[in-house]
This record gives sequence, structure tokens and C-alpha cells, in this order.
Amino acid sequence: MIPVTTWNTLFEGKYGQKELTIFYSDDYFVSILRSRDQSNVLIQLYKIFAVNGDIEIFAETLPNQCIVYEKHFDIGEKNTYKFFILNTETEIIDSTQLNYHIEKQMLQLNKTTGSIVSIIKSYNIKLLSLKMLPEEVKNFFFSDPFVIKVLTNSPNSIDFSAISSVDKLLIGRKNGITINASLENLRSVVVTGGKEEDRIFAIKIIAENYLLSSKKVIVFDNTGIFKTLSYPQQKEELLEAFEMKVSPFGFPSNVIDYFKIKLPLSIIPKIAFISIFKLSGISEKIITKTYTDNLKTIEDLKNNVIALDIDDEITEFEKWRVISKLNILEEMYGTHFGETNLSVISETAYKNIGSSKIFSIDRNDPMYIYYIYGIIKRLSQEIKEEMLVIIPQAKEIINSAIIGGELLTILKESPKLNYCLSSEYASDFMDKNPANVKIEVISENDAVIRYPDKDPLRLLLRPTLTSSNIEIKKEESIV
Repeated sequence: MIPVTTWNTLFEGKYGQKELTIFYSDDYFVSILRSRDQSNVLIQLYKIFAVNGDIEIFAETLPNQCIVYEKHFDIGEKNTYKFFILNTETEIIDSTQLNYHIEKQMLQLNKTTGSIVSIIKSYNIKLLSLKMLPEEVKNFFFSDPFVIKVLTNSPNSIDFSAISSVDKLLIGRKNGITINASLENLRSVVVTGGKEEDRIFAIKIIAENYLLSSKKVIVFDNTGIFKTLSYPQQKEELLEAFEMKVSPFGFPSNVIDYFKIKLPLSIIPKIAFISIFKLSGISEKIITKTYTDNLKTIEDLKNNVIALDIDDEITEFEKWRVISKLNILEEMYGTHFGETNLSVISETAYKNIGSSKIFSIDRNDPMYIYYIYGIIKRLSQEIKEEMLVIIPQAKEIINSAIIGGELLTILKESPKLNYCLSSEYASDFMDKNPANVKIEVISENDAVIRYPDKDPLRLLLRPTLTSSNIEIKKEESIV
């Protein structure tokens, strides 16, 4: 690939407190933000098309990030130009890997483009690559200075150098009064009430306050919604309504595929392994004898079974019947287990802004609760910096008779792990005090916060800096 530094330059200079460069080649654009730490860069790629048709409706149906940009000059449709911009998530990368990363993301954008083109035909919409446009149409795009803002996912009115020292951050308003919350008061939180999307909105407020304070946020997400932590809020007027002196923006984020980080097999307790895979009779006895605390893989367990002495009850036939079952399990789940490497979580991020690590979760897999348990247990043993762990829909795992009690104890007692749990009802948790701070959502951003030894506080939660789809209630009298 041709180095990105040889591309055309659309912009180079200061953007807020950061050094911004926007390069372009044909219909690809890349925005690169550099901090004082030149070893890392914040990067986002875009692919741009001109549009003929009602792209706004189509864009709402897409699971992908995109921007619809429109420029109107005079009366009539012929004097309105629409542009459709596909973009990648914002990521922090090692600057030495810049060209490799751009090439990889260009391939991903091309793949996404192919999927969209195959669908868009049925919407009576035409897309034309920017590089194929007549010069006069291209000029309508390039001559607009607002394009710089469109192609830059970065706050332009916030001093990052001051964020890490902020003691209290805005959480909402009540009757015209700003309500702040320190991170110390948000070390353990449980969110209940409202609809699921309302609870997720409240959780994102907490997550953003940690990210603004340069902390990492770990999310175990089965909904796919938390990746919007990297998408800027599209309704900037909501922030103005709450007198928030900051522009919408998305935070650096990494989505980690389910079981991409391997765990040792023994992280699943023996009783759980037997239950999940419905082992009984002699097979259960064989596993009981061979399932040890040092197992890394299913292959290790098979070797223990092979080495097991036979007797009148445990025959060679019974041993090989168990091994046959383990062979099937190895084909299905073999890639899940092995040595754990949490380096993706400890990767260096921008010094003055936090980043989120979003673990994709499959709640249909009975092993998912042990996956969450295993990751958190290892984090509690290894991390050296304070971070927030988020477990939405936490009822099943926290109430687990096998690991729920231990997991909640780890969360409560770890000096570096702060946490946020959620469920539909406060009564969903067997432990009547799963967290110190309780947020009860009434509807949308209307909520009640209960701090220990304080009266309940009803307020309107602030809009998120990142994308959200709930209806935000603005200032009104609250009792």
C-alpha cells in the first residue's frame, strides 16, 4: 500500500488541543489525531459517496456507522447535494502500524460497501463514488469548511489536559440545578427500572464519566449497543439544553469477539462442567476424578482420562466413551480454552482520555457466565490501574449458585475494579445490597439516585456525549 503520508492533504493543523491531519485518496479519507505522546494516534477512516434519493430513511436501517451530509444552495432539488459517508470506529493504534491499519480498514469499508450496494437497489437510491463525480460536484464537498468537523470524531471545546484531574462530573439536572457525581461515589452502582434501553442509557452516563476521567471501561455486552460509546451524539442541541460545554464525540473503543481471549478450562468449576455437558453415571465419576484445578484445555482433560487407572467400575470402555464425548466438545469449544492473555485490555491508550473494551457475549451459550467470571477474576489479580466493569442483565450471573457469590465478592473487594450492574427489578438480585449506589430509572432519562445514608435524589440524567436513541426529557420541575 502507498504510505498515507503520500495521500492528498485536506487539513493539517490544530483542532481543539490536538494535532489533526486529514488525508484523502480517491474516495477514502482518514483523520488522524496526535497527542503529545507521538507513539499513538487516534484514527478513523471514511468512504464517501454522492447520493440521489432518500438516503436518510435508508441510513436509519443500517447497523453500520455512517453520516448523511447535505448541502443546499438554491430553490429546487437540483441545487441540493447529498453525500453518504461510511466510517469505521475510532481507534487508538500504534503509529508504527498506521499504514497496515489503514489498509485493513479500507478492506473492511469495501466489504461494507458491497453489502450496502446489494441492498440499496431496492430503495431506489443511487450511490456514486466521490472519485467518479464531476469536478463541480466534488468542489461542493471540498469547499465547505464544515467538512472538517464532519470528518473528525473529536471534541473541539474541551480541555483534555484537565480532564484527568476533574473531581466531579455532570450527571444530570434537577430544577435548573446541576447535579455532579464524583467517581468515588460511583465505585459500585446497580441500575434497575425502566426499559432495557433506558437502563443502558443510564449505564452509559456512568461509563462516559469514567472515560472522561481517563479510566478504562470494560463492558460485557450481548446487545451490541455499547459499541455506540465510539459514536458521537447526533443531536448536539441536547447538550446545549443541559448547558454542557462540550461537543458530542465518541471514545476510543475495541470490540472483542466472544472467547477471543482464551481462558483455562478449569475456570469452569467441576460441578458446572458436569452439569453443562450433562455427564452422569460412570462418566460423571470419571470426570470427577480427572477434572483438576490446573486444566488449560480439553486436551489436558482427555490426557487425564487416558491416564486414569481402570477398575471394576471404570473400564476402558467407559473411559473411551468419555473421551469420545470430549472429542466432540473439543471440536465445538476447543478454541475457547488455553492460556489467558489480557494484553488487549492493558494496551496503552491516550493519556488524557479513557477507552472502552467491549466483550461480545452470547447469552444463549451456558458458558457465558463463566467467561465473564473468568475475565473478571483474572483482571482482579493482574490490573494495576482503576477501571470500571459493566455487566448489563447481570441477574443470571450474580445469582449463579456456583460462582455468583464469589464474583460479587471479587467486585466488592477488589481495590481497582469498580463496577456497574443492571437488571429490570431491584428484587432480581438475591443479594439485597449488590452495590452501594442504586439508580432507579423511571422512564427515559428520568431517574432516582439513592446514595448510602442520603435521601433519594430524583433528577433528569444528562444527554450522553455518545450516540443514544431514547427520548431525552429536558428541563422541567421535578419533585
